[in-house]
Amino acid sequence: MPLEESYSLTTKEGHEYRIGFSPFDIFATPKSLTKPIVDVVIAIDDNKGINNASTLFEFSKIIKEYLFKNDVILYCYCDNKEIERGKKHQHLSPQEYRSLLFEKMFDKASNKDFINKPILLIDATDNKHCIHFFSSTQNLDQIELLSEELYKAKG
Repeated sequence: MPLEESYSLTTKEGHEYRIGFSPFDIFATPKSLTKPIVDVVIAIDDNKGINNASTLFEFSKIIKEYLFKNDVILYCYCDNKEIERGKKHQHLSPQEYRSLLFEKMFDKASNKDFINKPILLIDATDNKHCIHFFSSTQNLDQIELLSEELYKAKG
């Protein structure tokens, strides 16, 4: 079963998103990890889209559909490109805001069969790196292994 897939999503507002899944070789993979890691990339062509609840629900639906078909751990790195944020979220970096959107997206989509594990790494220059692991609940131990290894590798 191929792990590489791509989806297109056009929002009600006409924004074009591409959601891509591809095999990912993370540098800090524990030897005891048995599930493949798949990178998730959500891209927008015009970078002017507003992530309303409907759009977030569609992202969540695509992620869940992919996880239903593939027993993997999804890796999603929240990028730091500028994103429109409301007044109450101006204190968050674009990356932190994207991470918050992912959390809310999964919480509101009633995902009792899936895990969204946010990871916050702070590097030596105090830059924050927001990562999310998504998988089925049966892979919780695998996600915990991977999370611990990332924190150790960060040093």
